[in-house]
Amino acid sequence: MEKFDIASEDGRPLAANWVRASGARPALAAVVMHSATGVPRRYYGAFAQHLGDQGFDVLLWDARGIGDSARQPATDDPATMRDWGQRDQQAVLRYVRAEHPARRLFIVGHSSGGHLAGLAPLTASADALVLIASGGCDWRDYPVAQWPRLLGAWWLAMPLVLALWGHLPAWAGVGHALPRGVAQDWRRWSLTRGYLFSDPALDTRGYAAYAGPLLALSMSDDHGFAPPGAVRSLLRQFTGARIEHREIPAAGGFRGCIGHFGFFKTHNAALWSHVSQWLGARAMAG
Repeated sequence: MEKFDIASEDGRPLAANWVRASGARPALAAVVMHSATGVPRRYYGAFAQHLGDQGFDVLLWDARGIGDSARQPATDDPATMRDWGQRDQQAVLRYVRAEHPARRLFIVGHSSGGHLAGLAPLTASADALVLIASGGCDWRDYPVAQWPRLLGAWWLAMPLVLALWGHLPAWAGVGHALPRGVAQDWRRWSLTRGYLFSDPALDTRGYAAYAGPLLALSMSDDHGFAPPGAVRSLLRQFTGARIEHREIPAAGGFRGCIGHFGFFKTHNAALWSHVSQWLGARAMAG
């Protein structure tokens, strides 16, 4: 495993590693994996190896404040969620373009890794984009039954936890401690009609600027994080893309469940082939 740091747009080091294509043939393309909120890159290791076995070079990386890129306590880390999209994703894509200038570039984003993708200008130059369980987080786009849970979390629980702990601890449900700025961006956008697309401080033109093929995968039992309404809300921002949206039945997952994270939890070639075969077809078309 090739471990190294990538300097973000403001100089912060981002931990990364390549999972190289197996076999003697040149890689079909370079795939950049954008992780979900608070999910370290190692979570996607088996999935990346599957793509490697199919002939792709895959770059895994940790956003600032997460995994091996967490170089200071979360309470002291000034990271924000907008940093992840505007600075970190942009720096990673620039690195891959410089490392493999003649190779096709594919992006796979899970959850926030997908819905932040348009904040990085270089996303518009990608040759293919895959969004897995990615949707906007405006609470109005969720089933009505989820509204009490979401509003309770955004209005009551998160402000209280941030006031007491100074960050969002791992036990709060995201699996990794989140710096205060990350949690605050997430909360502010989620309470705003239109999510991050209504933030006047963000340049969101990159979503419409992406004009390539886009595969969106949503899970039939992902009710709490990326239900169909939230996924469709995000896809409406990619006005120039050639979109294919597939909803995967929960029965295809482990013991009939997939949810928001189950796509990557166990080695499931039937699930992963949705991505590897689609990317393979894009690589061959090129």
